[in-house]
Amino acid sequence: MAVGLVAALCAFGTLAAPALAKKPKRPPAVFGKFVASLASGAPITTENPVTASGHGELAHLSLLEGGLVIDKCSKELKSRGKVDAARSETFLQDITFSKCFASIKLGKSGFTKDEKIHNFTLGVEFHSNQSVVIGESEESEVTIKPGTFVSIPVGKGTCVARVPEQTVPVKAKTKEKLFSAASYATEIEEPVSKKKFPAGFQEKLNIEMTFTKIKSEMKPTPTCTFEGEESELNGEGYAVFHKGDLEAELEEITIKHGDLGFETKEEVEAEEAV
Repeated sequence: MAVGLVAALCAFGTLAAPALAKKPKRPPAVFGKFVASLASGAPITTENPVTASGHGELAHLSLLEGGLVIDKCSKELKSRGKVDAARSETFLQDITFSKCFASIKLGKSGFTKDEKIHNFTLGVEFHSNQSVVIGESEESEVTIKPGTFVSIPVGKGTCVARVPEQTVPVKAKTKEKLFSAASYATEIEEPVSKKKFPAGFQEKLNIEMTFTKIKSEMKPTPTCTFEGEESELNGEGYAVFHKGDLEAELEEITIKHGDLGFETKEEVEAEEAV
């Protein structure tokens, strides 16, 4: 497993000549990078992006302080996202959850289990410091768009859980250290067609996720109530919950006719020293 961190800390100057002058920004500490290439040698750029797609499994997803708990999906997770740089500190995948079944503790119906949940997509931008930004991404622009919505059947009605844009963990925004939200590994597949891959192998990316303290929201209605911890209302009238968690993995995230992987800190330093 290879992990890394990208962060920038601003240091402010003291009274000196010139007065109130700012010290230069401290350069970011790089502990790893996502790397991509095409076997043809063609460049990967914003003008010439490629698509990376993979599959995986869900172990557990809990939102709304346990109001929605998904432990089973009869169909594997699918992920897809654009790659527009050969080396990057971020990596985006839209993860689609299909044919999932949940335990629900919402509304007057109390507790129900094995309720089928409509398909939904969670956009996750992975960072090389193992933090992630969660939201729904626009596939055409490879950007994070706030708001992933999960429809939840409650009695004869429907409640909607929203996962807003956020950083997991929150302290990853300010702390220059390693975090355990996600870990990355390069998988080597061989043998492959030497006509397509002269090196005789293809690199694919694997990601393991363990997110905690995921924020989720729900607008209270007579149908959509929750008998649990008190939650505050935000400016949009959503009840806010802070103890969600997600455990899942993505495997063999692949660029067609290309390589995709993760460079460790040592590999990055060796390459930059050349």
